[in-house]
Amino acid sequence: MSGTTNNILLSLRGVSKSFGATVALSAVDFTLRAGEIHAICGENGAGKSTLIKILAGVERPDAGEMIVGGKRIDVNSPSLALQNGVATIYQENSLFQYLSVAENIFLGDELRRFPGVVDRRAMLARAQSLLDQLGASIDVGAPVSSLGGAGQKIVEIARAFRRNARILVMDEPSASFSQHETRLLFRAVREMAANGAGVIFISHHLEEVFEIADRVTTLRDGRLVSTRAMADTTQAGLIRDMVGRDVDQVYRRMPQTAGPIALETRGLSGAGFRDVDIAVRRGEVVGIAGLVGAGRTELLEAIFGRFPVKGGEIRLNGSPVRIVSPGDAIRRGLCLVTEDRKLSGLFLGQSITANMAVAYFSKFPAVLDKAAQLGKAVLGAIQQLTIKVTSPEMPVSSLSGGNQQKVILGKWLLTEPDIFLFDEPTRGIDVGAKAEIYAEIQKLVERGKSVLMVSSELPEVIGLSDRLYVMKAGRVVGELSRDQVTDQAVLELAL
Repeated sequence: MSGTTNNILLSLRGVSKSFGATVALSAVDFTLRAGEIHAICGENGAGKSTLIKILAGVERPDAGEMIVGGKRIDVNSPSLALQNGVATIYQENSLFQYLSVAENIFLGDELRRFPGVVDRRAMLARAQSLLDQLGASIDVGAPVSSLGGAGQKIVEIARAFRRNARILVMDEPSASFSQHETRLLFRAVREMAANGAGVIFISHHLEEVFEIADRVTTLRDGRLVSTRAMADTTQAGLIRDMVGRDVDQVYRRMPQTAGPIALETRGLSGAGFRDVDIAVRRGEVVGIAGLVGAGRTELLEAIFGRFPVKGGEIRLNGSPVRIVSPGDAIRRGLCLVTEDRKLSGLFLGQSITANMAVAYFSKFPAVLDKAAQLGKAVLGAIQQLTIKVTSPEMPVSSLSGGNQQKVILGKWLLTEPDIFLFDEPTRGIDVGAKAEIYAEIQKLVERGKSVLMVSSELPEVIGLSDRLYVMKAGRVVGELSRDQVTDQAVLELAL
């Protein structure tokens, strides 16, 4: 375990920040020690992102003080934060995909033989030395685009290491990683801490927090709730601190009596998958498990018409259909809740109403001139999903991750679909919002809807599914009934 020294690298005292009438942080205290991995937990909207932005110099606090390495920081900016030894690694990486690993590590500060001439050999050697110290086997001459998610995060850690960062802030570093990738990343994080750095680790995956952190600070509604040693913390207690109530993390939905087959693929092939046979009945949740790169997302996107199929067929309610576009899929009663809500699920700069209108008018073009009808439908979706907003005209970018996910689901509910395709439905949202999404899925199948769901979280996909398909290298390698599904059974097939 790291963090055995009391040397304080960072201290926040009474830090507060408001955006208009919204209080994001209120008198928050926080400390980080050298050699420590310190987790910050809280629901979406708890203030974690604002705290990160203050540390990174993106936002300035309204009150309180920040002390880094014994020095009070009165003026901060992203460049000054780096000068002060604070490096931030966000969920979306900041690497240049077609530059090499070494070039990314030294970008903007290249080693030179003399002015104007880059010393590539020295950069390769130094980059290799940095990665060796982090215990990573990565080809420093390879383009970053050739690496997996964990490899790219490790390159970002190496870049921070090279800049002599003493404080490393990591925001959801392992979202959608496989277990193997997460292990590689954690080894690099531990090496960073072992070299005397302090690591701030933010993740909605509580099992990761318990595995890697030495201490955990919990925020709720912008306020400090607790700071505890992990040895003195239980998962139930941490969740209670986060949401203010007890939430059962082990979700097991009640099975329904399934009806006839609503969606079926026969020998379906496309980019990233081939010869896939699956079936989903009415009133049924069917899960798809597998490692990252198994072809799960590609399958859902092809069914939804985002990419063409190369062979086989899709059948709806027993009849073969040709789905050539997402608009075609919507008109046929399908919807897709995408894996990345920010890139492909929402127009972040637009209002909640505008986001919901896109799918609504695609399905019901005849009501384009009926703004009142749309407004009533949007308000109904907001109430049904308990989306926390003050107005449907608020920009989606101002909402927490959990509420953004509810906006996507609400957008599709307005189209009255029969078949729901969910790709990582609770990625990057807190335990309270997860429970609410699970409850909505239960309501869907109770109404006879069909759900086909991809999830990298085994407890989630096992707890929600009536049946489960496992994919590997683009193929379905097994089907498990509800009684057959266990972590071990899924991993044996996936591996």
